[in-house]
Amino acid sequence: MSGDRERRSDTSKTEADSVRTDSSGALQGSDPDPDPDAEQEQEQEPDADPARGPTVPELLAALLPRKGEHLEPGDVVGRGGMGAVLTTYDRGLDRRVALKRLSYKSAAKTTWVATLIREARLTARLDHPCVVPIYEVGVREEGEVYYTMKLVEGEQLSTLVRRTPASKRPRSELLDLIDALIQVCGAVSAAHAIGYVHCDIKPQNIMIGRFGAVYLMDWGGAQAFGQARARERRSPESQWLEGRRLSVRTPAFMAPEQARRERVSPKTDVFLLGSVLYFVLTGASPFGDESIERMRERAAACDFRPPSAVEPGVSPTLEAIVLRAMAADPEARYPSSEALAGALKAVQRGGGWTLPVATYPAGAMIIREGELAHTAYVILSGSCEVLRGGQRLRIMTVDEVFGETAIFAGVPRSASVRALEATTLGVVSRETFEHDVAQWNPWMARFVQTLAKRLAGE
Repeated sequence: MSGDRERRSDTSKTEADSVRTDSSGALQGSDPDPDPDAEQEQEQEPDADPARGPTVPELLAALLPRKGEHLEPGDVVGRGGMGAVLTTYDRGLDRRVALKRLSYKSAAKTTWVATLIREARLTARLDHPCVVPIYEVGVREEGEVYYTMKLVEGEQLSTLVRRTPASKRPRSELLDLIDALIQVCGAVSAAHAIGYVHCDIKPQNIMIGRFGAVYLMDWGGAQAFGQARARERRSPESQWLEGRRLSVRTPAFMAPEQARRERVSPKTDVFLLGSVLYFVLTGASPFGDESIERMRERAAACDFRPPSAVEPGVSPTLEAIVLRAMAADPEARYPSSEALAGALKAVQRGGGWTLPVATYPAGAMIIREGELAHTAYVILSGSCEVLRGGQRLRIMTVDEVFGETAIFAGVPRSASVRALEATTLGVVSRETFEHDVAQWNPWMARFVQTLAKRLAGE
């Protein structure tokens, strides 16, 4: 009966999806005034005579195997702490799927069985393109508990990143990897919206399909927060978990609060997303490949080398995004995975600059005439005066830029600038310009540099 209900439900959904109405409210694709005679003629077609052909039960027996007999497990494609994933042929739907089942040892323990069912149900509730669809959960004739899902054919993000050294990675490939991470942020946001933290986001849990689809895998260790925590305590499977829950974390990528075994929150996933970006930019995990205990100690102290110390070619803007996402204090991180995705999208569009800030008191000399230039500035607050030979040329206020010609043209500064009051400046270094403009748009960088040189020569 359950199989019949599933089939009716699927058919209803297909029909509902295909129904459209025109402006008058009539159904499109159907006859608004059906002809009874035409229907009668169709019903009386010779081939439709039950006495001259197979019966419906015979047809169903031939095409739809009985529940529990429709799956033919194949090769193991992955193993975990509690079970394995196998390629499986679904005879009922005539397609290959992935089947997850418990190991022989785990299958005898109620807590592990309840954990597998919880994982299947939670994953099924996550309605997002980057979460693998769950097809069914059930018990085979021999008593084996399982669930089936979409078989993802592709590669782990870790494999793609390691294929090309970071220093030799083309801009287009880096942008593709950033786009994949933006999509993962969307899946994480969907989980946060229903009250769950993934807790184990890492390159090995991100799959890139053959046609570019991106999936965040392995939701078995997801933990509830807020109101979802109370709801989960009342869930049917919770009584079988005996107060236990699967705690999954990877020391090479984990957040400080995970290493200290403190309560997790959505900000934990923000840190983990930042650690994946760290890996994309450097090809290394934040906390190294030392012993598990040593990696846990480093994670608890948030002790990692800045990305540029591992890979000197890392863009300062992308490094700033990593450092904020991976801040030791959760409150200093991006407020959400959507905010992190927004910062990455700004980089994709060629913007996203995160400028260092410097503050000068009234009377402080910011740049001096004749010195070699390394930085340019934009005034964020306050005001400055421009001096040449000790004479004031003009006064600059908020949003004005100075020092750019010298750093772009590579010539000595033609004037001095002094703060008239307490002034805050955004600092643009030549390195920032070369990475964040020249790397993404080389011809625009050449245009700016050529223009600056011509202006400097006038």
